[in-house]
Amino acid sequence: MRKVDLISLDLDGTLLDPAGRVTPAAREAVARAREAGVRVVVNTGRPVPEAFHFAREAGCDHLVCALGGAAVADCSSGHTVRRWDMDPETGRRVLELCQGRDIELMIFAGEEIVLDPFSKASLLRSYPLPVFHDRAVVTENPLAYLEEHGLPLTKLRGDWAPSRYPLKELAALPGVQLTSSSDRDFEVLARGVDKGRALALLALLYGVPLERCAAVGDSDNDLAALKAAGLPIAMGNASDRVKAAARLTVPSNREDGAARAILSCLE
Repeated sequence: MRKVDLISLDLDGTLLDPAGRVTPAAREAVARAREAGVRVVVNTGRPVPEAFHFAREAGCDHLVCALGGAAVADCSSGHTVRRWDMDPETGRRVLELCQGRDIELMIFAGEEIVLDPFSKASLLRSYPLPVFHDRAVVTENPLAYLEEHGLPLTKLRGDWAPSRYPLKELAALPGVQLTSSSDRDFEVLARGVDKGRALALLALLYGVPLERCAAVGDSDNDLAALKAAGLPIAMGNASDRVKAAARLTVPSNREDGAARAILSCLE
């Protein structure tokens, strides 16, 4: 008897190959799972529009977890079901600590993406994805922009210049937590917000107990989802911490490991 009714898939390093694409094998595996009555959902650190984009491309179910667990949204309606923002004072301090350091910042403010000019120029080289840039607002002072428009800080991701990261100062702030999606970046979210919490809500909405969920990932920000799910699965390219938390390890994302993970849940 099948023991999995819902599969949670990270995107980068997991469902997507190293070129950032959904492979034919992954699409076929998703289709087979859904034909068998298994929900297949995207659970990513990327913003909601990108989660929607890849969920549609892969043929996944409509509900997605995005922003590292800070949002659950419905691809069919375009609506955000639930979002967890930082409190205003905490968000202000995070931005004060991070902006103006020549760090490549992705600032997710409620439904908006905000970039400073340095980050825009850097991201056009390192992350030239139209679905991201078409929705991004560029401003000299992101903190002033958020305050002027009454926007919350939902998530901040920093990359590019590790020597300039204010990690100790950020870690000392109340009400935040730090994680990462690679060995060179950092992510700031409200405390208690992670992919596991979002997966729990999504599973509840689909009426699936967590013990009948599988979670597939490769990075430290996937750990909470793996720990929440009944079947934690690590990619072959996963960090040591993720592999240690997994019950099963599949090939890397260069070798269609996500397809193998999905098919293993149907056995």
